Amino acid sequence: MTKRSEAEYWNEVFADLKLGKPQADCWLEKYEPRLASTQDGPVIDLGCGYGCDSLFLTERGYRVIACDFSSEALANIRKYVPDAETNLFDMTGGLPFPDGSARAVVADLSLHYFRWGDTVSIVSEIARVISTGGLLLARLNSTRDIHYGARQGIQLEPRYYEHEGRRKRFFDEADLRRLFDGWEINVLTETDMHRYGKPKICWELAAYVR
Repeated sequence: MTKRSEAEYWNEVFADLKLGKPQADCWLEKYEPRLASTQDGPVIDLGCGYGCDSLFLTERGYRVIACDFSSEALANIRKYVPDAETNLFDMTGGLPFPDGSARAVVADLSLHYFRWGDTVSIVSEIARVISTGGLLLARLNSTRDIHYGARQGIQLEPRYYEHEGRRKRFFDEADLRRLFDGWEINVLTETDMHRYGKPKICWELAAYVR
C-alpha cells in the first residue's frame, strides 16, 4: 500500500468512527514521575490517532504536539483536545523538529507499519529530537498478538506482514533490544490492553537516550 493510500485509509477510518471525545487511556499514568523529571519542552504524541494519549497528557498540564499523517485524526484532536498543538506529516520522511527540542516522545502503536530500515530511521529521529536523557514511551505489536494480525498474510520481512492490503510488523523481545540498542531501556514488558473489542497483546517500553 502506498503512503498516500495508507493516509487515505486512515482518513476514512477516523471520518467513520464518530466516537466523540477520546477516552483517556491511563497506561501513561505510571510513567508520570519519569515525565516530570525530564527536561522542559513539549511531549510529542507520534502517530496520535484518535487522541487518547494527547487527552491524558494535556489534562495533566503537559504541552503536547499531536502528530499524525491523517488529517481526519488531527481534525478530531483540534475539536476534542484543543489544548494540543497538531502537526501533519509522514514520519518516514523524518521528524520536523529541532535537535533536543522535546522532553519526551509517546509512540503508542505507531511504530509497527514500516519496513525494518524505515523503523530504524524513525527511532534514530526520535533519539535526535529528544536528545540525551530524553524519554520514549511506546507500545508496540507483539508476535503473540493473534487477534490483530500476528502471522497473518504474506511475510515481507521477518515478522512483517501484508494482509488485505495493509502492512504490520510484530516484535519479539530480541527485535526490540536490537532496535533500541544503545538506549537505556528501563521497562520492556509484554502486556495486554483492552482499548479494542478483544485483548491486544503488545510490548510496553520506557527508554532513555544515552
